Amino acid sequence: MSKPYLNNTVILLTYYYDYELRNQKLFKKYIGKMLGAYLPFRLYLYEPLTKLFPRVIVYDYLERILQVGVKAMNEEIVALVKKEHPRYVIWTSWLYDIQESTLETIRNEGTTVIGWFFDDEWRFDDYSRWWISYLDYCVTNAVEAVPKYKALGARVIQTIPNTGTAIHRDWTKIEENYEVSFVGSRYYADRELWVEQLKNKNIPLHLFGNGWTEYVSFEDMLDIFKTSKINLNFSRTPTQNKLQIKGRMFQVCLAGGFLLTEYVPGIERYFEIGKEIVCFNNIEELTEKITYYLNNETERRSIAEAGWKKATNSYTSLHMISRVFTDIERIAKNEELHKKAKVARLTDNTQIRRLFSSHYLHWGIIFLTENYKDLWKDALALSISYNPFNLVAQGYRIIGFFPLLLRPTLLRLYQCFLKTYDRLTSRRNMHYF
Repeated sequence: MSKPYLNNTVILLTYYYDYELRNQKLFKKYIGKMLGAYLPFRLYLYEPLTKLFPRVIVYDYLERILQVGVKAMNEEIVALVKKEHPRYVIWTSWLYDIQESTLETIRNEGTTVIGWFFDDEWRFDDYSRWWISYLDYCVTNAVEAVPKYKALGARVIQTIPNTGTAIHRDWTKIEENYEVSFVGSRYYADRELWVEQLKNKNIPLHLFGNGWTEYVSFEDMLDIFKTSKINLNFSRTPTQNKLQIKGRMFQVCLAGGFLLTEYVPGIERYFEIGKEIVCFNNIEELTEKITYYLNNETERRSIAEAGWKKATNSYTSLHMISRVFTDIERIAKNEELHKKAKVARLTDNTQIRRLFSSHYLHWGIIFLTENYKDLWKDALALSISYNPFNLVAQGYRIIGFFPLLLRPTLLRLYQCFLKTYDRLTSRRNMHYF
């Protein structure tokens, strides 16, 4: 494929880029229970981008925070943009590590900033919408979020979730090692309930992932998809109990696996149900279809092959990235859109400032308790700048200025005090309400 965007540089602001980062002590403390599936952004974004642009620079902002701190990381991004003068900066959003002022400065340099948002089915109202006025384009996987973005004046582009590349398959030689497989965390949404019901019906399940077995690498996951007679996908979000089109559906099909997925409205836009994938709505239907397709090999393999062909020809990461930038270029050429007034910023920002403050407090506590390069100073200063009334951050900041030998004792006492206060406050609230 030729590179249509010659003489243009792209900077990819991403996170969790290398798998090895999972084992970094501070990173584990930062992520905590959110340490989820590894997203291979090299496969999802970097490699497709190199097919379109002559130069793609990757900047892992979480890794840099661990090395230089939150404030310096943001300063590095601005310096990088001023040095490279990229055509685009793509920001794969995570939490509050990238500051609004950083995005604003980048745009003032003449660079087009694209915010790539995930899980907008449940994150738009409390997270994604806040960033709209600091971005030129917003990319979302959620069809239902598109009108919400537009209502706030955003240039929004809807695409499929992260997918990958197609795996070559010789459909005359099919290896099947598992009956019915599921790959994913046990502690997500209602998965455990589905699994327990299937076990009660004596369905032969093979479970992989956090809580079932050890973590499964991306490569091993694809091999499981490829060698399972049936691959299950459950579609609920972790909060708000909403249905969501997940990247897992496309990944299974790209691997040539047979997909049996919980039905999501709108899935018909991507696959023909009954011919390329199969759907279920309840436990009775799921059990019935598992039994049927385990006993009907020819039909099962025919559907798997059809799904693989559709995904291979339409839903690789390269297809996804190409369509996104085709839409961006189309919108950019429309001068009426390009000249429209700036998106108004949300004025009700008290809650979001508290979230920023809490996020930087979290980093500050980690750096302080681990005595890591004095990076706690900038993190706690940022926390207080977003919320001067964050008394918890003020307390940790005071402790940080005590001699190193006294800090562990003071931190233990302070954390015990905070736990006791929270417990008493909780009881008081229960008494009154």
